[in-house]
Amino acid sequence: MNKNIFIGTGIVVFILLSVGGYFFWKLYSEQTPRTTIIPAEETANDYSTQTNTSSPIKNTPIPQQTQKDGKISVPTKDGGVIFVNDFFKNKGTILYEEMGATLKVHPFYTLLFFSDDQSFLIGLTGGDLHTVRTDAEKELITILGITEDEACQISVVTRVPSEVNKKASIGGDYGLSFCPSGKQLPKNL
Repeated sequence: MNKNIFIGTGIVVFILLSVGGYFFWKLYSEQTPRTTIIPAEETANDYSTQTNTSSPIKNTPIPQQTQKDGKISVPTKDGGVIFVNDFFKNKGTILYEEMGATLKVHPFYTLLFFSDDQSFLIGLTGGDLHTVRTDAEKELITILGITEDEACQISVVTRVPSEVNKKASIGGDYGLSFCPSGKQLPKNL
């Protein structure tokens, strides 16, 4: 079990670095920006954190078009908007100033949000990829508080790195399995 966790963690780190190459390059190219982890008891809109000197820092929240009733807007592929749960306030969400957020890190998948194009990424990092994909999609829908139909309207990329499965990585973006534009993973992985 510990070996699987170690391998899964290593794969998650690799995906974060490879898929978000630009993401991390930008993050570390200028000065070291602040990263905020939202603890469960801290849900204020200011996304405060502490520095090494324990003085409060005001991070700039990632911009959204509008907010209402604890929800934020996310653009749809056709130019509209849908409202999703404000995932920036979730326990364990990791914010990257001006870049996006890691919504969930699981041993077999990672859920990311990119603020520049307001898109989501599901990175499949291990396990039975067919089952893991379904679980990751359900988790994204739960975090966002939307239906499958609404999820099909927003930009969601699903990828498998070649280090996890060379055959599956060739397919590129699989999208969401339940959407008309979604592609099926190869059989016999």
